Amino acid sequence: MIKAKAGRNDPCWCGSGKKHKRCHLNREKAAPFTRADLEAHRKQIGAIAKCLAKDLDDAQCSPRIVSAHTISKSGSLKQIAEDGHVMGTKVTLSALIENSGKITLSKVGINKASTFTGFCARHDKQLFAPVEDHPVTLSDQQLFLLAYRSISRELFLKEANVRTAELMRQADQGMEEAMQFMVQQTATGFAAGVDLALRELNFIKTKMDEILKSSAFADMHHYVVELSSIPFVLVSASTQPEFDFNGARLQSFGRADIPMSHIIFNCISYDNAGCFVFSWIKEHHEICRKFIDSLADLEKTELANALVRFSYSFAENTWASPVWWRSRDDSVKKDISDRLQHGTPLSPHRPSCLMTNGINFGALQVESAGYR
Repeated sequence: MIKAKAGRNDPCWCGSGKKHKRCHLNREKAAPFTRADLEAHRKQIGAIAKCLAKDLDDAQCSPRIVSAHTISKSGSLKQIAEDGHVMGTKVTLSALIENSGKITLSKVGINKASTFTGFCARHDKQLFAPVEDHPVTLSDQQLFLLAYRSISRELFLKEANVRTAELMRQADQGMEEAMQFMVQQTATGFAAGVDLALRELNFIKTKMDEILKSSAFADMHHYVVELSSIPFVLVSASTQPEFDFNGARLQSFGRADIPMSHIIFNCISYDNAGCFVFSWIKEHHEICRKFIDSLADLEKTELANALVRFSYSFAENTWASPVWWRSRDDSVKKDISDRLQHGTPLSPHRPSCLMTNGINFGALQVESAGYR
């Protein structure tokens, strides 16, 4: 409940830990947040730069933080680009306003696609040389490094969400008290979710750092789908599989006492072919194995379609060939456009979101699949 008559020096009702006079006292008289304020926050988030590998070797980082690709620019993105561009999402306030609040696909230059400023120049070059500078053989080390870069990006973005949670707590400026209460409830829930996810991602990153330091790359689990041609859709991300490909529930969000299992996934191209790789740490094997088993039961064409459904429903870091996108019929474009909204407050993931729906995307050609 809002304590409307709280004393000036009492703790604020919103739970910020500040005194009421320094937090919500007369908040309704403050200047409301503007579009410019939100765009300034987006730019501030975009300017965050740090090296997530600084603890691997006594902080032997180089001074420059690079804009690192989670999906190789030369090895993968260039293979599907048209005039140096691929199709992906740009989730900015201006784009959302322009598209009536919907997330849409648009052309993005490959210099910006799939990038994040989470490694210094030295670590980005040295850590990922075995997968960037050598032929792809799908060795344990290469599969691990694909997953390591993905989980690093997820952790980097989630840490940035801490600032977004702080901004949300200020977004009720100029609002009446009842609306302030609703905004603070939403901000509290968002912050709690970010805190839980950070704990889980830091746990995974710590486990993977140990594997990297000891070169025990075989300690990671993988399921590799080898593709017989260049995939038209590429992805690099991680998620907590809530439902499997049959719609069965695997785990539930919101339990601080029961950490969620995470699965990491990448789709890359090489040698005029490619692969889609799922990866997970041994502590998450039970849930991830159930998830993958439901995928492995599918025949090749439907398995390929399932991978596309999964990518667009669970990863904003998904990039497609503009030529392929233009050639899709309206049913394919609508299905993908709908999936771009999945996971938002207005379109939560449903048990059926990964189940067969008759849509043939024609994006991947499966050659073989199996556990590694």
